[in-house]
This record gives sequence, structure tokens and C-alpha cells, in this order.
Amino acid sequence: MIRAVLLVLSLLLGWPVAAQQAADWRAAAPPLPLQGAVRPITSGVAIGSAGWGPWRSICREQTTRPGRPPQRDCLTVVEVRPDRGGTRLVLAQPGTGLRIAALRGSDGRITEFSAIQPDGSAPPADEAREALLASWRGQFATLSLSVRQINGREDFPMRVEGSARGGTCRPEGLSSINQRPVVVARCAVELAGRLRGGDSEARVAIFARVAVDVATGLISAQGYATRIETFTANGRSNGVVVTPSRLVLE
Repeated sequence: MIRAVLLVLSLLLGWPVAAQQAADWRAAAPPLPLQGAVRPITSGVAIGSAGWGPWRSICREQTTRPGRPPQRDCLTVVEVRPDRGGTRLVLAQPGTGLRIAALRGSDGRITEFSAIQPDGSAPPADEAREALLASWRGQFATLSLSVRQINGREDFPMRVEGSARGGTCRPEGLSSINQRPVVVARCAVELAGRLRGGDSEARVAIFARVAVDVATGLISAQGYATRIETFTANGRSNGVVVTPSRLVLE
């Protein structure tokens, strides 16, 4: 696990023409399923008035090793209902038996994300299930933006698991996915720290292009590239690995 320290983001966000190269690692980020061209934002866009949309699953595709096909896993949306000033969701993962109760507040924040049994009670302790739950908890929190207004020339923050300050996003414009208006933005974060179980230092840079659903404030699609560089104890680079990933609400 990397102990996250947020570094300077402007280089990742800026993409100056002079610095772009054919081998730019950020080009590995998968494209978004946008409908039509991206249009400029001419006035502030209020996002997050609704708790959830029409989606029936949350799916992620992750490339765990370079050159290998991506691994896809999904959470199925079993139930959506109003609850305690927010929206209650019950999610399930086919094949693992994982069942999750999530509560998204009216402000867009995730205030509950815990494993449950089919009858709604808490399950007995299970280390493997807790690890799987933790990976989805961080992913889900990143998907959910708080209620806000997005302006065309103003960066906005994005929650990132393991980083107290999170990432920074820069709006590109407006488009749509499945006839739903979205704000398109590019986001970046850099993390640095020591890898668990060893002395290797690592620097991790993430570049993402995201589509924020206007009605809900949920990131309905994101394609991102992760650049990982590790170093020996004397500071010599072990090399760089770049992996693409995507996450979509379907």
C-alpha cells in the first residue's frame, strides 16, 4: 500500500502541446463513450440534484499486468430507495456473494458502505470479504461528487482513496452519454511513498478523463491511465509500468 502524498498537478492537467509525444503515457487512458462533440461551458452547471440514475450496474475493467487483457468485475444494483435524507442502495456482486448497503446523502457524500446479509443484518467477520469491500468502497466514494456548481474555467476537487487532499479536475465542456447530459473533465493526481513489505520507493501518477452526470453528480464513466515508477534504495529507477483502466455505470 502506498502512503499517499499529493504532489504538483499542473503538469498532468495542462498537456502543453510542446510536451506531447507519441509515447505520452496519458494516451493509454481508454476513451469515454460520449455522444457528439464536447461543447464549451458558457455558464455554471449545477450538478447533483438527484440521488441516483437509471443504472443497474457499476463495472470496472482493470489491467493488472501489461500486455494482459483487462479484468472486468461488476456490482449489480439490487435496490434503490429514499432513506434518511439521501438515497439507499443495495448492491451485489455475482459470484462472490458480496452484498453491500450504501447510503448516498443528499449532499452527494457516501455516509455508509458496509457488507450485509440477504436479510439486511451484518455478516460475521471475514477477512477476504472485507478486502473486497474496501476496494469497492474507495471506488464508489471516488464516483460520487458532492453537490456543487462547475464553471468552465475553474478546477474542482475529486475524492481519491488514500489521499487527504484528493485529485484536481479541469472541465473540458459538455456532452452526453445515453442521452444524459454530462460534464467532461480531465483529472490528475500524483502519489508517492514506500511500498508495503519492502524498501522500494514508488511514484504513482494517475490521469483520468471523466464524465460527470449532471443530474446526479455521479461520474458515470471514466477512463484512466496509471503510471507507476519504483526505485531502489539508492534512488535508481527500476522502470516504469503504465496500465489503462475504465469504470462505467451501465
